[in-house]
Amino acid sequence: MRTEPIVELQRVWKIYRMGRWRRIEVEALRGVDLAVERGEFLAVMGPSGSGKSTLLHLMGCLDRPTKGRVLFEGQDVTRLRPSALARIRNRRVGFVFQSFNLFPALTALGNVELPMIFAGMPRAERIYRAQELLSRVGLGERAKHLPSELSGGEQQRVAIARALANSPDLLLADEPTGNLDTETGRGVLSLLSEANREGVTVAVVTHDPEVAEAAGRKLGLRDGRIAGNNDA
Repeated sequence: MRTEPIVELQRVWKIYRMGRWRRIEVEALRGVDLAVERGEFLAVMGPSGSGKSTLLHLMGCLDRPTKGRVLFEGQDVTRLRPSALARIRNRRVGFVFQSFNLFPALTALGNVELPMIFAGMPRAERIYRAQELLSRVGLGERAKHLPSELSGGEQQRVAIARALANSPDLLLADEPTGNLDTETGRGVLSLLSEANREGVTVAVVTHDPEVAEAAGRKLGLRDGRIAGNNDA
């Protein structure tokens, strides 16, 4: 029996209004239909400006569609209040970005703790889990280091640990290997694949053929429309 998708987009359009009087319309997504099944590893590919990051933001409740519906675990989130969307993001979605987005004044441990602080987890429990996650990504001995004291690959591993802090159902990664050398990128890919094997649904925007090859399904975007949707 087919399970309910973890996230589903139904005839979704995203239009940005730009310019001094907001009269210029840019159609980032045009009538996109997409269902992401639980446990999938999805790679989203396409040229720059094709709508990949916009798609990821809508899947993760970081933004709302201009038209159409977004369903998260069967719930229509299109018109939810910002506070309700924030709860979904914090408790059920993990994010990994190309630029790491770590807080420079916080240690690796402090960065991984943040989502758990927002979720109201007790201090002792969150410190234990943050240390456990850093050990899992190979940074147990670097917990007290600031981001400026870590390499790019180490910073990205901290970001992955942070994304997994609240045991998300969905992990979204936007070009997670884009700023890394080949070998370091493979290490990051290994961590994403490991999370997927443990049951986390993973969707990755990427130009990296190795990342795409590791995914179970490849989705192509061009000019805001789905241009290809194939099992790997």
